[in-house]
Amino acid sequence: MKAVLFLACLLLASCSSNILVVDEAGLPIQDATVVPLSRGFSWPSKRTGDDGGVFIHQDIPTIETVRAYKTGYQPSEMVNYNLPKPITVVLRK
Repeated sequence: MKAVLFLACLLLASCSSNILVVDEAGLPIQDATVVPLSRGFSWPSKRTGDDGGVFIHQDIPTIETVRAYKTGYQPSEMVNYNLPKPITVVLRK
């Protein structure tokens, strides 16, 4: 029983948001588009949730940067994916 509980906790922890998209005031931005990028390849985009967070899984080819977009905001710069998680991406109006 303890092993099942441990595995469930591990699974939930591994799926928590590792990218947070916020505005200049630090408030979460819901429904922002986050695009993982690697050299010459763009992964499918994901949308942030109510908390401005999204989970991006590292895959092969290796993700090098992420970029965030949202209507009404300037697109973010490319952000290094190898930074300590969670990575905070700031969108400016």
